[in-house]
This record gives sequence, C-alpha cells and structure tokens, in this order.
Amino acid sequence: MPQLAAIVIHCRDPYLVAPFWSTITGLPVAPEDRAKLAERSLGPTESVLLTDPTGTGPDIWIAPAEDLPPVGRIHLDLAIEDGDLEAVVAAGATVVHTLPRWTVLADPEGNEFCLFRRH
Repeated sequence: MPQLAAIVIHCRDPYLVAPFWSTITGLPVAPEDRAKLAERSLGPTESVLLTDPTGTGPDIWIAPAEDLPPVGRIHLDLAIEDGDLEAVVAAGATVVHTLPRWTVLADPEGNEFCLFRRH
C-alpha cells in the first residue's frame, strides 16, 4: 500500500514560507537548505526540505511556483495543545475564522489550514 512520504507546499517566496511552516510543524529545515535560506542563495526553482529527524513522519517540501491560484494550494489539519494557537499566530499566521471544533488560519501567503484539539 502506498504511504505518505511528503507534502509539497507551492509558494511564491520560500524564504518567507519555509521558516513559517518549520516553526509551526516543528520540522527543521534540512541543513543544506538552512544555509541557503540564510544566504538567500536558493536557485529559482529550488525547493526547501523540512524533514523529520526521526524519519517517522512525512517530509514537507516548500516549492516555488510562478503560477499559483490565490488560495487553496494546500489544506493541512494540525492537532494542537494549549498555547499552540497563540504560538502559530505569533509565527505569522492569520485567523480566518473560528469554528466550534477547529480554527481556520492562513499562512503568510494566504494558504489556509486548520488547527484542532484532539479529544
């Protein structure tokens, strides 16, 4: 059976989007990509890898793209604990709306995602 190996998030500005998703998922930027982000030396089509150091979860690729729809390029649901919503907003997310069981937010480029509490 196929297994989820990676999630790809297309964006206009990987220098903005990669640190945001690294912060809120806890997945570190791969060392070679961390250096390129710091030096702002990514190639025009070069992606940034956020990788699970334990190798147990899916990786996230932040991939630049020129032609993007305004929103809806991805939709992730992330489980949270107390205080996580505030930390995600502090990292650069914007609350779109709050529902009884989850909160819809947008990343710095407008990609919507949801935070919810596990029961």
